[in-house]
Amino acid sequence: MLSHHELATLMLLDDTDKRLEDFDPDVLALRRYELVEIRQRDPQGLTLQLTRQGRELLERLRTGAGR
Repeated sequence: MLSHHELATLMLLDDTDKRLEDFDPDVLALRRYELVEIRQRDPQGLTLQLTRQGRELLERLRTGAGR
């Protein structure tokens, strides 16, 4: 189960390409759950993107919220 911080991070990544620190515990958890992946690594941090599983999870959350 994702924490509210992990869910917020997942939603933030869905809005735009954000650069986050690779040691951020929420990012590490989302990568472990295979919900996000590294797209680019540079001196300013990581550029992350949602995986197919991450997009599907957010879609299920949106669909369930409308009920």
